[in-house]
Amino acid sequence: MTNNIKQDLINKISSIEDENLLMLLKTDYEYLTQNEGKDVTNELSKEDKEELINLVNEPFRYETISQQELDDAIRQWRTK
Repeated sequence: MTNNIKQDLINKISSIEDENLLMLLKTDYEYLTQNEGKDVTNELSKEDKEELINLVNEPFRYETISQQELDDAIRQWRTK
């Protein structure tokens, strides 16, 4: 099963011509592999941790954002 997933990803990546997409994939891969098993909340300030806990505890769908807004926020977060 793992080999099928790997081959599928290799095939898809090989067919990509968009350099921006390839850079995004590379950035994601490097971030995820370099931080594997690391608690990313360790780098947050006390205030940011409290805000994160409050957000997690908000009622479901309390405030929603679009997929585009989420993608933009993640992209900005990863470049910090």
